[in-house]
Amino acid sequence: MPSAPTAAPTGLSVLTEWRPDYVMIAVAALLSFGYLRTRSAARRQDLAWPVHRDVVFWIGVASVVWTTNGFPQARGSQLMWVWMSQELLLLLIVPIVVMSAQPLSLVTAVHGPDNLAARLLRTKALRFLGSPLVSPVLVPVLCMLLIFGGLGQFAVSSVWAGGLVHLILLLAGTLVALPLVNMDDQRTSLAVGLSLAVGFVELILDAFPGIALRFQTHMTLVHFAVNRPAFSPVPIDDQHIAGGILWVVAEILDLPFLILAATRWIKADARDAARIDAELDARQHWSADGEQAEQPVVERPWWLDDPTMSDRFQQQQKPPLRPAD
Repeated sequence: MPSAPTAAPTGLSVLTEWRPDYVMIAVAALLSFGYLRTRSAARRQDLAWPVHRDVVFWIGVASVVWTTNGFPQARGSQLMWVWMSQELLLLLIVPIVVMSAQPLSLVTAVHGPDNLAARLLRTKALRFLGSPLVSPVLVPVLCMLLIFGGLGQFAVSSVWAGGLVHLILLLAGTLVALPLVNMDDQRTSLAVGLSLAVGFVELILDAFPGIALRFQTHMTLVHFAVNRPAFSPVPIDDQHIAGGILWVVAEILDLPFLILAATRWIKADARDAARIDAELDARQHWSADGEQAEQPVVERPWWLDDPTMSDRFQQQQKPPLRPAD
């Protein structure tokens, strides 16, 4: 395994420095193979698929490779703020890019609604983690585990451990992003609205891990306190920078998530309203066998159809009799 660079990073380091993450290399290879195979099947079935989605998908795969094998990986073992930026990219940014290409819609179009990915998403565990009450809270919970729960110390213990944590963050970020960007998501407007409400609570919760890390007076991850290169800042200053990044980035990135959730809520509400209107129209006008059913209900005062009240109403409408001359 190549060692981490010892010289101070430069502007070109963002493109030239690489350090392999074998777990995520395998993940990127599986994603690429699966997408190419599905696209080939779509062409054989003459299914139209927008080219721009292919471009977005490959940008997403490239972001996975660079985040886990490029500069963030090369310097993440030296500088805590780089490591923290890497974890946030995998949790909040990269999944949005990959899922914006609608790969699940492509799989459904080629293999039908009962494909392997759909069956996995319907399992109890993933339905629970992807529920509107749970998925938005995954971000602050995982951030707390990374900093204070031992997950971060495990991640920096070895390349393989770091790759496993990267995979966990990528999957968790996908569960958070899926209901926001997946065009085939059929959640009701109530579920999406509940997710939006939880998102506002998460906006507050996301600040606590960054604030706690920013104002800590001792190192939370011992790995970044020893064997530091000469160019690096004081360990506690490095931690404070990482806390500031977590605090600011988590809060700023919550705003696009809330906007996406609000947009999805509007679309879900319109879809539910159209479905209810169609069902009501079908019930009023036509029966299941195609014959005309009950007549549409005409709204009129109830007393016009009540025999007793109708007679009284008609009597009141008769002109009074004139006295005989």
